[in-house]
Amino acid sequence: MAFFMAIFVAMPDGNKYLKRALLFAFGLKLFYLLLGNLLPNGWNGLEHVLDVFARNDSGWYHQIARDGYPTSPPALGVQTSFAFFPLYPAIISLFRQPILLFTQNNDLVYVLASFLVHLPLTWLWVVMLFKWLGGMGFDSRRAFIYSIFFQVFPYHFFYHMFYSEVLFSILFMWALIAVQKKMHLSLAMAVALLTLCRPTGIVFSAGLGLWLLAENGWFRVLRQRDNLIQLLALFAAPAALVLWMIYLYFHCGDPVAFSSTQAAWGHAYTWPWEPLFAGRQWYLQLISIYILLLILSSILLLRKTRLGEQLFFWLNALFPLITGSIASYYRYFSVIPTYFLRLFTVLETRWKWVFTFGMLLNILLYYVWVSLSSRASEEWLTF
Repeated sequence: MAFFMAIFVAMPDGNKYLKRALLFAFGLKLFYLLLGNLLPNGWNGLEHVLDVFARNDSGWYHQIARDGYPTSPPALGVQTSFAFFPLYPAIISLFRQPILLFTQNNDLVYVLASFLVHLPLTWLWVVMLFKWLGGMGFDSRRAFIYSIFFQVFPYHFFYHMFYSEVLFSILFMWALIAVQKKMHLSLAMAVALLTLCRPTGIVFSAGLGLWLLAENGWFRVLRQRDNLIQLLALFAAPAALVLWMIYLYFHCGDPVAFSSTQAAWGHAYTWPWEPLFAGRQWYLQLISIYILLLILSSILLLRKTRLGEQLFFWLNALFPLITGSIASYYRYFSVIPTYFLRLFTVLETRWKWVFTFGMLLNILLYYVWVSLSSRASEEWLTF
């Protein structure tokens, strides 16, 4: 905390809204931590106070950070850690090493390492958000309001859990800033890391390429050196994927192990409407309703936008639906920035009402998630 206080002191007075945004983000993280331990299935003893942030998929990240990936290819129908890409658990692994000098308690090592990772990630997310919005003409006050609007959007409490959404969002904003400022090397680095963060990184990079082609002219871009280099920089994304596949081939014998294991997670390519209302569980019905509201509102919000933005959005909004599973759709959707920017411009003048309603709805959804989710420590940290 002393590190972040030093940052506040070093900031000029003109950045008061950035300070407020940082205080809100860290205050919200503390709120979710306290609330989660008060909810049913939350409190598990003082030593496990951070466990409320480490639920469900978080256990897979811990397994990778601690043990790496299996050395044998995924067996048919068996869930494996190959479904999760390496960047986020690699960062956690770096933070694990110094903690291991003080304790060998696997539960404590993982949650402390993850918590220490998410503190600077939260700070960086806010700073990158201000830089990206500033490049689009937002003043610091509007950027502050947008940061609140985004964080209280339904299901966005996930940005404070031990998942990779916040890292993915940071990397994509880095890519967008690089596009704004024509920083080609930065763009290449951003999309490469984006691909190593989550499987959808390659789809985001492809969508960004379509966006740039549509904005700069489908064929005219080939005659403009700066735009052509920018487009070529996006090929760092498939290059990173190829390198990951080469590593997997030598590590376990299956270069597409991340794809081979998907069937065990209920993923199979299908029409985008087929997964909706397919599951019998009530929470899957709730998610289906949520998805329909997102899609319908997207049609209204984006109907007058330029072709490039629409191509980027619909590619990334529909791709998770064709994989056959909707259980984590709200997490996929949360990192698509165009929707939230468009919605913000409509609701901006009523942001206080939006904040009140959004916060209450998030508390309700957080209650459901904590009550129903399994502790990662129970499944992974003690075996």
